[in-house]
Amino acid sequence: MTEDTVDRIDPVTGVKVGTESTSTVEESRPPKWARALLEFEESMSGKPSARWAKTNGLELTGLAILLSLVMALFGSGPVPNGLFEMASIAMEGGEVNGRFLPQASASYSYLYATITAIFLFLAWWVTITSLIKWTPGKGLGPALMGILTSWITLIVIRYVSHFVLVEADWEVIWANRVLALAGPSMTSQMTQSHQSLVDCVSTCYGINQNFRLWWILYVSFAVLGAAYGTMGEKPLRFVIPFAAVSLVFISIAYNQSSINYHWEGPVRRLITATLLAYISFGASYYYCLTNEEYKANQLKSRVAIAGVLTFFFALVIMDPPELVKDIAKFMGGEPAQDRLDDVIAGTYVPSTMDKLAGDGIEASQWGGLFVNLIIATAGGVLGFGFGVVLAFGRQSDQPFFSVPSVAVIELVRSGPLICWLYFAVFMMPDLMDPFFNAEDIVRMLLMFGIFGGCYIAEVLRGGLQAVDSGQKEAAMALGLSPMQTKMQVELPNAVRTTLPSIVSVFIGLWKDTTLLFIVNILDFFKLSKDMPNTDLRFLGSFLEPVWISALVFWVFAFYLSRVSMKIEKNLGLVREGGGEAA
Repeated sequence: MTEDTVDRIDPVTGVKVGTESTSTVEESRPPKWARALLEFEESMSGKPSARWAKTNGLELTGLAILLSLVMALFGSGPVPNGLFEMASIAMEGGEVNGRFLPQASASYSYLYATITAIFLFLAWWVTITSLIKWTPGKGLGPALMGILTSWITLIVIRYVSHFVLVEADWEVIWANRVLALAGPSMTSQMTQSHQSLVDCVSTCYGINQNFRLWWILYVSFAVLGAAYGTMGEKPLRFVIPFAAVSLVFISIAYNQSSINYHWEGPVRRLITATLLAYISFGASYYYCLTNEEYKANQLKSRVAIAGVLTFFFALVIMDPPELVKDIAKFMGGEPAQDRLDDVIAGTYVPSTMDKLAGDGIEASQWGGLFVNLIIATAGGVLGFGFGVVLAFGRQSDQPFFSVPSVAVIELVRSGPLICWLYFAVFMMPDLMDPFFNAEDIVRMLLMFGIFGGCYIAEVLRGGLQAVDSGQKEAAMALGLSPMQTKMQVELPNAVRTTLPSIVSVFIGLWKDTTLLFIVNILDFFKLSKDMPNTDLRFLGSFLEPVWISALVFWVFAFYLSRVSMKIEKNLGLVREGGGEAA
């Protein structure tokens, strides 16, 4: 039995110096965990060039880790503070580098110090490894980039964690969380009950409208669960993250921090909404699993339509039109506002049908994060509808359709959004009032829809131009009408091609809702900015609400981006190894 051999190469000269058996090679190779550690080290600090690092690489790595650990734990003096010194400084508080810092609790102090020490350890590891293995000799750029990146990351993490865990006073956010979500006027209508109306002042609205937001939440959660069920992912990938998010909301609702706050109702409704999401997810997942692909695609289309209808349902349920009120009256409802005296006296509790038959919450009273969400959704839903119409109109051979489409697109895109918002506030009423007396937020809805539609139209136009002419000819040969060809062949292919760009427009519209505060609409950003002025206890705490608003906007934008990537993968637009599919 012969033993396999391989050539043995000198690591310095690269010259063949003999042969050795494969078993010897396998025995001389470091274990898998060591190779992974060395690869991670090289990704940060670069490849070693020192001759001594060729044969003692793992030992030098261990030395670098040991020295870095010592510096991260006990560093002081001319070097950055170590874990124990950082925790001690945070707990002592007082004046540090010209700033007065409050005393932090031991738990928060050690949490801040631990987070910072981890990144301090990584920074020292990269630096020491670069020196003892002399990675600059192999490539000066990667080595310097690794060192600079590690120390800059340390500075950023240290500042952020210190502010979040030591300096900041988050009580201003917690005390005004309902105000930030719904605004002052909307909150007043959501929190009134017949028991609290005995001592009501003249500014009291009198009718609890809380159910309107809960109905929106129920429908939204059900549609969201059904949408995830159609993606074909493993159930645990939806169940576990959604349960975690729901538990966060439930824990917030359970917190008994307000006077006369009854947590049972919000917690029960949140649990109900979560169960509805799980039921709709299970139903759609089972349907797609047990039926043919074309039926699953039909369900996806219907879920998408349900998502669009949810937006209009939210508008209708918040401020019902006369038709809805008439239907509620026909079904036995009595306008609740007609018996306001009885409600205040506590002798009459209006039913849900009575509230539907009466007035809802006018758009002028909407506020907080709800305004940002509803207007951003309008920019996406209405914008996509306007965009489809304008894109097809611009491509039309008939000047009757093409000229107005081009004029609208170029006109709207030529000006910044803030100018169009001012136009909607000051000039649009003169154009709309003879036909429709729209409030400020309604005009914002329309303007965001038009503005987003013009940008989506240009994105779709590029996708429509990329549709193969053979597909159009085949559709016409099968007897499809021009409209059917556009809606069933051209549009789906255009959306498939331009989906990342469309989602980018949606994310841009979501972030642009922060401009609403300039036109004096009480959106989430404006309320966050003015929040410290609502209570003398929080004067000067102006950074905490801004940070929270930035985090909220980032979370929603990141979520949209991840959903887009998931849809692209399901459509086969992205290969598993990365890059676009052919």
